[in-house]
Amino acid sequence: MRVSLLYAPGIDSRNLRRGLLVNLSGNVQKTKKFKLPEETSVLVALIVLIGIVGALRPTFLKPTNLLNLAASYAIAALLAGCIVFLLSMGEIDLSFGWILNLSAVLAGISMIAGAPVWVGILIGVAAGTAMGALNGVLTVFMRLPLIIVTLGTASVFQGISLISNNSGSVVPTEERITQHVYFRALGGSIDTPVPIILIFVVLCFVGLHLLLHKTRFGYRILAIGSNPEAARLAGIPTKKIKIQVCALMGAVSGVGGVLFLGFRGAVDPSTGGQMLLPVVAAAIIGGTPLSGGAGTIWGSLIGAMIVGVIGVGVVFIGIDAVWGTLVTGLVILFAIGVDQVVRVRKKRAS
Repeated sequence: MRVSLLYAPGIDSRNLRRGLLVNLSGNVQKTKKFKLPEETSVLVALIVLIGIVGALRPTFLKPTNLLNLAASYAIAALLAGCIVFLLSMGEIDLSFGWILNLSAVLAGISMIAGAPVWVGILIGVAAGTAMGALNGVLTVFMRLPLIIVTLGTASVFQGISLISNNSGSVVPTEERITQHVYFRALGGSIDTPVPIILIFVVLCFVGLHLLLHKTRFGYRILAIGSNPEAARLAGIPTKKIKIQVCALMGAVSGVGGVLFLGFRGAVDPSTGGQMLLPVVAAAIIGGTPLSGGAGTIWGSLIGAMIVGVIGVGVVFIGIDAVWGTLVTGLVILFAIGVDQVVRVRKKRAS
């Protein structure tokens, strides 16, 4: 979904606030042609990729293997779904991995110190939200791109995490924690047909999709990404929206942190630091352009699964795991190139 927001004298600003597509003549553009979902091509690519790996190693296609793969990349997928909001606004956050790390560390330390599990979870999510909001406030008041601000805050959050846990792992071992239903459900001790973490993340994706594509908040994000100046002239509080989106990214990163703690049962100093590439790759491969003004939540979920299949698939077929990173990078370049070609053709056609 792309919002084209253009400002011209005589255009009713209320239409702009509603996120309608408006051209310079003031006419609302409507299309009635049937179109396949924009995620179709990415879904086909995922199916083909799974088929290729499955043809080379049939055991890869076992339902348990595919479900375990999906569960392993569920947290990265959740972060990818949220970073779509930032990319749609023309911004990118480099600190979300360390927000996840510090949120998990604070949650784990709180539980070890005697706090109930649910209190530790709330502490982790609240900490993540606060860190995300801080990124937004610094971006707005320093008038700098979010990527520059988070280049600094990422190191700050990492440093606080290392100081908090003395550069060691946080491993809750008390039975009241490890046997809590939260840890048992996420850790797989409770037998379910589909991993609990996967069900939770899919439900989160439903919420994120509705938030971006069915609410005024989402329309405003797309409008800002399409044309920030026109959005401001239309009365959209661009600074407030930026802070809110950054806080949302922080909150989801905090959720990712407490999910990671429950899923893995521990947090080490490097947790989250390696998530930048797969998360951003998932969003871009899924069809969200770096130019802003458009975004697909479900595409990012499919993109995360593509990244997962690449990473795990190379191991299944007997290739060194480092090749997975190379292939992921090449796929990102290909996706960016395709997006650029499509945008150039659209400009020429218009």
